[in-house]
Amino acid sequence: MRAAQQSTSRLVLQPSTSLLLQNAAPRIASILSSFTNDDTTSSRHEGTEQLLVEDDVPTSSLAAKVKEEELRQWQTPHLPILTNLQLKMSLIEIERRRKLKQQTIQQQHDRSTKQSTSTTSSYKNQEAAILIPLCTVQGTPSILFTRRSATLSNHASQISFPGGYFDEQLDGIGDDGDRLVNTALRETQEELCYNTDLLPTSSLITILGRTQPVPSMQGKKVTPIIGMCNYDLPQHSTAEFERIFPGNPDEVDWIFTIPIRELMEGETSEPLERWSTSYSHHDEGKNNGKKRNVVMGPAFHIPECSKKREGDKIWGLTAIVLRPLLRKVFGPVFCGEGVGGNAKL
Repeated sequence: MRAAQQSTSRLVLQPSTSLLLQNAAPRIASILSSFTNDDTTSSRHEGTEQLLVEDDVPTSSLAAKVKEEELRQWQTPHLPILTNLQLKMSLIEIERRRKLKQQTIQQQHDRSTKQSTSTTSSYKNQEAAILIPLCTVQGTPSILFTRRSATLSNHASQISFPGGYFDEQLDGIGDDGDRLVNTALRETQEELCYNTDLLPTSSLITILGRTQPVPSMQGKKVTPIIGMCNYDLPQHSTAEFERIFPGNPDEVDWIFTIPIRELMEGETSEPLERWSTSYSHHDEGKNNGKKRNVVMGPAFHIPECSKKREGDKIWGLTAIVLRPLLRKVFGPVFCGEGVGGNAKL
């Protein structure tokens, strides 16, 4: 009896193959593989810095604080998420926070200072991967997001992509691309708990490529992996969607999708601490310790629905990763060249 019920459920919920994404996949993969190490400062990234920096920002002395060898570890031959300036500003802010934490430990005369410092160093060098899940929802090109559980110790209730830390035992020791892809897929399965019994095959995600890594504010290297959901999905507000993606309540409390066109048309900006703080410290003494410059980062609205909470928005690292993908990859492929800003490659 139970087997018969499962079979019926499979027939009712079995999604169809996403032909739109299958047709678009070769072009997306081609775009993602067309970047080189030189593209971080090339015209293909032109305009991004101006969009993020307001007023007259003094950058020369900031740039001198970051050595070229520090930058090279982030500049892989993939789509750049940050410009050189943004990367330098991020690394400066990370180092400022690290030193502040060490000073706090010393001031408190913590007996485990040595152990804490070692832990911080290990954490800084730890790698992570996130999956950007490209999908179609009843034929509409969309992206899947999660809202992190309110009980988590870090980034609780924030909108994010599924992902987490590389685990050598679980993800293997293969080349950089394979092991981080394994991390992204494993963490996505753990968070979404997608039900492969409701799919024609157990393969839900096809990997299309990756971008350059970006630093989190804790200093860990985060590599975005772009994946394509192989099947056309139902609306996220339906029971069918929740049966495919029941989610792990310990990690996420909402799984949802937003159409790519709505994301691009709804893009906005807000002051971003990871860059503005660097400028405020640079200007101390000239401006009585006050921030003379405000650096703007991207943000995206979330369409109204029953599970949306007040304050829900896409911001921070998630928005930083999302914007260049929308403008340089997903926008040109699905929306044409002129939607949501400069979409030239």
